[in-house]
Amino acid sequence: MEFEFIKDLDDYFCENYANYDKLCVLPGYKMPKMQATERRADGRDYAYTLPANTMRLALQENKTELLETLKSAMADKSFSFSFKPLGFFSALSRFSKNSHAKILQELLKKYSLTQENAKKELVIDEKTWKKICLGVYLPTKNLVFSLALTARFSYEDTVALLGAYGMEFDYTLEREVVVSYLLKQKIYNQEMVKSALDEYNVSNLFITWL
Repeated sequence: MEFEFIKDLDDYFCENYANYDKLCVLPGYKMPKMQATERRADGRDYAYTLPANTMRLALQENKTELLETLKSAMADKSFSFSFKPLGFFSALSRFSKNSHAKILQELLKKYSLTQENAKKELVIDEKTWKKICLGVYLPTKNLVFSLALTARFSYEDTVALLGAYGMEFDYTLEREVVVSYLLKQKIYNQEMVKSALDEYNVSNLFITWL
């Protein structure tokens, strides 16, 4: 099933995807001029390097063809069912009022979810999930994304939860650009989420219906 929003997702991806090493080797990609000069008040010309986002796909005339080439080679290699226990000192911090465990619990409460209800759409065993909720285990980034999409977290709340675990969105990774789009646009419908993830070959999320 095709959805009209995929075109908007493509535009967002071209504007935000930041793996320039991968972009610049695409057949047909034209390397932009990265150096410029500016005449300042003293009458002298000063050279400076343009920001890296000058290389973004959105600025390429043939961005549609380049994106299709990029999509054809995409593969999600982020698979992991391994959850790390906290170290001794990190484990002690889980009792503080700003611990990641408390932030997770506050978010679940904000979205009217119990631990049990939040787990229903997640592919994770009950024992591990409880330890994550207690702050004994750290979740993987993919689990945070899975929870955000199934619990319908806002993009801002997802950023806050990632930050509590010492993580953030990485726009050099295709998966994270796509997930950020879905959250920013509040797209939680299962078929629409599937369509977006399939379009960019995103897999390895902990969601029962994927």
